[in-house]
Amino acid sequence: MSLYVAIFLSLAMLGLSNLSSQKNTVLFIALYIFFVLFVGARFDTGCDFTAYYLRFKYLLYNDISSLADVTEPGYFLISYVTKKAGLDFVWLNVLGAAIFFYYLIKFARNHPRPLLLIALVFPILIVQLSMSGLRQALAVAFLMGALDAFLHARRLQVIVYILIGSTFHQSLVILLPLALMVGRTYSFARVLGAIVILMPVAAYMLSGRAEVYQDRYIEQIYGSMDSGGAIFRLGLLVITALLFEIYTRRMARAYPNEYNLMRLFALVSFALIPVMFINTVALHRLIFYVVPMHAYILAALPGAMFSNRQSVKIAELGALALYAAYIVVWFSASRHANMCYVPYQSYLF
Repeated sequence: MSLYVAIFLSLAMLGLSNLSSQKNTVLFIALYIFFVLFVGARFDTGCDFTAYYLRFKYLLYNDISSLADVTEPGYFLISYVTKKAGLDFVWLNVLGAAIFFYYLIKFARNHPRPLLLIALVFPILIVQLSMSGLRQALAVAFLMGALDAFLHARRLQVIVYILIGSTFHQSLVILLPLALMVGRTYSFARVLGAIVILMPVAAYMLSGRAEVYQDRYIEQIYGSMDSGGAIFRLGLLVITALLFEIYTRRMARAYPNEYNLMRLFALVSFALIPVMFINTVALHRLIFYVVPMHAYILAALPGAMFSNRQSVKIAELGALALYAAYIVVWFSASRHANMCYVPYQSYLF
């Protein structure tokens, strides 16, 4: 646990600092290299490490025509290319980490406090997702690419990124209606219209996995599934969304270009509450899609809530303290945390 806490505290200190843009560029490059090696070169670390290793080991890669028969061809393709090149499993993880952290940093640099945002996503997106569920991590990576495109009013790119991400984890297509909100003022009618227009397309594309998700998460024919930690992670999202709603006018003034996207994801946080009563594992999976914008909102709130610089710093410290408590409690109380991530092992040493 101490290694993860030390990394988080180091990121927190960077997040609270005010480095020049020139130093930030060098720092982002250093962080990128560190995280690609830390996440990509890990050995037997992460709850899904063995499952992905066996999937890679027994992958039939002699016939690329198999690409047409799989529901998530993106992951099959990068696995096929890696294995065909004669590379070991570790290189698949390195490639996945390289993609994930490229889009995380690209997305974070839209924010006035990018290092703070990266610190806030560390416990959930970096440790719990990128170090375990490679397929969904890549889907979230392309989602962050879509969010970056949204902030720059590039509708076509939003669509392309979501469709590419869905080839790694098909569930991402449920966010396809985001594309129709690009460059538009937020309103309930527009959100509803986007859902009505594009949700049938998403449902059609998801049809190959819909039955699997129903069997796994609703009918639970493979056995009872539960994720107690998902409720606490949902609590973090809802707290942030509530603060956003309280200070929504200040947020609109302080972040006019980002406000629509923030408002949309704040409402999505509330919409996830009913999922908690259906299946917490499904909730756990869906939360990963909300965390990037949740961290964006949380990192932006102090600057909108307070005009006094000292008060802003205290609020940022409070947000980081909340996540410091989360990561300590998670490692202290979660059996999976200690089974899957401790001790950290790497192919590098």
